[in-house]
Amino acid sequence: MRMKKLLAAALIAGLAAWAGAAAQTSAGTQASPAAGTAQSKAVEGADPAKKLGAYVGKWETEGTFAGGPKISTSLECRWSPQGVYLVCDQLVRMGGADHHQFTVYSYSNKDGYSYTTLNDPGAKPSSGGIVIEGNLWTYDSSFEANGKKTMIRTTNEFTDAKTEIFKVVTSDDNGAHWKPVLEGKARRIAD
Repeated sequence: MRMKKLLAAALIAGLAAWAGAAAQTSAGTQASPAAGTAQSKAVEGADPAKKLGAYVGKWETEGTFAGGPKISTSLECRWSPQGVYLVCDQLVRMGGADHHQFTVYSYSNKDGYSYTTLNDPGAKPSSGGIVIEGNLWTYDSSFEANGKKTMIRTTNEFTDAKTEIFKVVTSDDNGAHWKPVLEGKARRIAD
């Protein structure tokens, strides 16, 4: 159960990651494919934080764990009032239970792209980094249990402005071999 909760967190960070969840601190330089207008593309070129805008809007997500169980989410992301942070509120439906997740994404010249997530109300926040290269977001994280380290990698690929494909894989041999854990698709249903 703990593994599913961590992976769900990875997905959300990735979706807002949930994914997420992750930790790297460099960033790509290509514009987000979700940018719709020439004006927004110009802003992205001037402000790397605007790449996070690929998630602005309302999204519905469906995914399947490698063992067969399904997961679905409802996600809404918007810019903070001053336009500095992307804030995402997510409802995760998994195994007959609902979980709420709140994620804040940001960018700094020093540390690149990052996120902070609350996996349920009252939970301790988790944080990590995101690498954004073109239309691919990558979150890397790990956890240790019983003296064994497990690496988690979540990717979000924006195939167009309204579609995002996500994958979560794990490795228990320091990245030599990766096992698929979760795959799915998010569709933007409203701006």
